[in-house]
Amino acid sequence: MRLSTPKTLRALQKRRRALLREMLRPDPLIVGTVCEVLRRCGTPTCHCAKSPGHRQTLLLYGEGGWRTSRFIRSQDVAQVRRAWQRYRRFREALRELRTLNTRELQLLRVQITLRQVQFPVGENSEEP
Repeated sequence: MRLSTPKTLRALQKRRRALLREMLRPDPLIVGTVCEVLRRCGTPTCHCAKSPGHRQTLLLYGEGGWRTSRFIRSQDVAQVRRAWQRYRRFREALRELRTLNTRELQLLRVQITLRQVQFPVGENSEEP
C-alpha cells in the first residue's frame, strides 16, 4: 500500500497548524501536578481525628531543583484545575508535534529515494 505523499504531507501540516494554534493561545498554564489529599487539622474534637481527614487540594511542582507543594484555597481550585488541564493538553500537543515531525521526515526521505537519479557508470564514463 502506497500513500500519496503530498496529500499525507498536507494532512500533517494541517494538523500541525491546529496544534500550534492551540498551543499559542495566551491562556495561563500551571506547571506541576494537582491532587487531592485527606489531612487532619490537629483539633482533637474534630471529626478528622478519628475518621478520614479534610479534603484539600495540593499543587506539586519543582522549584530550584526541589519538589515543592502548595495548598490551593477552595475558591481557587476550579481556576487552578483549568490552568493545570491546559498545561496537560499543551504537553500532549508537544508529544503529537514531535510525532508529526518524525512522520514528515520519513515521508520526505521517501521522496529523496523516489526522485533519486542513478547515473550509469561504465567503461565510457569519465571518472574524476
